[in-house]
Amino acid sequence: MKKLLLGIAVAAFVAGGAFAKGPIGTVVYTWEIADEPPFYVPCLGEFVAFYAFGEGRYHEFETPSGTIHILDNWTFNSYRYGMTSGTVWYGYQVSPFQLNARLEKGEVQQWVSQGRFVPLEGNAPAFIGQDTFKITINANGELVVMRDETPDGEDMRCVGPGK
Repeated sequence: MKKLLLGIAVAAFVAGGAFAKGPIGTVVYTWEIADEPPFYVPCLGEFVAFYAFGEGRYHEFETPSGTIHILDNWTFNSYRYGMTSGTVWYGYQVSPFQLNARLEKGEVQQWVSQGRFVPLEGNAPAFIGQDTFKITINANGELVVMRDETPDGEDMRCVGPGK
């Protein structure tokens, strides 16, 4: 069960990277995402490309009573590039996810990670984006980790000064 949890949780988010053992069985992993196709952000009125990198620390274990403990703490640093304006935004997201539960069939645990992206220069608006994750135990007792598949750009909203 432990290997299944770890494999699914890490695969649900990590696009590629390195893994290492940290203290007390914590897995430390890094990732980098580049050259993704640009996506349209309606509140900015333009297509945005991005480069992102991050690091996570994952630790999970099950006690004899059947309680599952999961710590999934990652940081996500991102640069967003406006394809029309040339604006560069920097954003930072963090997932301080902790689960201490005895999961039964049909149970769902959910968490949201939200990041704020601010322009490095100029008067472009800042914007907020978020990712939603769910851990579910299906009818067969299998763990399923899902990430909300909201189309890129549609989960973002502008804050601060306009163009």
